[in-house]
Amino acid sequence: MKITWKGTLSGQVGFHAELQEYDAVPPVESLLLDHAPVTMNPEREAIAAYLAFGHWSSGDLQLPHRLGPNTAAAIERDIRHVAVRPSPIEYYPKPLELGIREVHVGFDASYVRDDLATIAVLPGSGWTGALRTLHSFAIASNAFALDMAASQDFSAIRARLAVAVLFAADLSADNLVLAASDLPETERSRIRELLLAVRLGVDFT
Repeated sequence: MKITWKGTLSGQVGFHAELQEYDAVPPVESLLLDHAPVTMNPEREAIAAYLAFGHWSSGDLQLPHRLGPNTAAAIERDIRHVAVRPSPIEYYPKPLELGIREVHVGFDASYVRDDLATIAVLPGSGWTGALRTLHSFAIASNAFALDMAASQDFSAIRARLAVAVLFAADLSADNLVLAASDLPETERSRIRELLLAVRLGVDFT
């Protein structure tokens, strides 16, 4: 799978997936956002792209920008039951984002608020655009379609979490807090390891 970052004629931006011979077919070919992050760290961008489309990836996984070997290794560990080779890898140290606050992440309108640091990922089927306060961000996205298709024994959240990872630096997030009580502990551990590889903590409540 080859994943690129680009805009659309309607003004949206996001990840576009080009399938290769060993990939499965996702429900949509792009993870779209109604607004682009101001800050885009290549390591977090790689993890976000993988969170969005990793469920359908097999073989070569070409990401939008060069990533470090530690990030690539974290992806390989997470999907160890399938042979996935992230690229292009750049073998020299690169800085990671430093956060200063805890940010709550939610997937409905109750997280659109100005009294708490939040990232609200809202379904593009019912919302449009983006809203920013000093400490919070609300963004419409089609990430829900990817999560719905990836859900099996539990409700998947990876594509929506990918959106939060992309905007974490804009809010100086050090730790993300998600209300996901029905998420199995094995999935929680896998997500924690992925995000820790790019210096971002996550707690589940």
